[in-house]
Amino acid sequence: MTSALLFVLVAARAVIELVVWLMIGRVALALLAGRAGADNTILRLFDIVLNPPRGLVSRLWPSASFVAREWLLFGLLFSLWLVLGLSKWWLLG
Repeated sequence: MTSALLFVLVAARAVIELVVWLMIGRVALALLAGRAGADNTILRLFDIVLNPPRGLVSRLWPSASFVAREWLLFGLLFSLWLVLGLSKWWLLG
């Protein structure tokens, strides 16, 4: 039971980490692309992958601007990542 729960915690933490890195990569690429970012295929791919988490945040805070929603998503993901890390520490300790 403990190993299955540990696997779920580590897998969920990895998925959250992936989404956070995708957010960081999208911002970096958008800064590098500049005005040509609208035509960038990789930026569109990042947007496709990031749309489900963004949709969740849009439902939680519909009146927020795009930037505020991005920061809220980052904060929620980071908080969840920390909670999962503490849960893993507690499970192994």
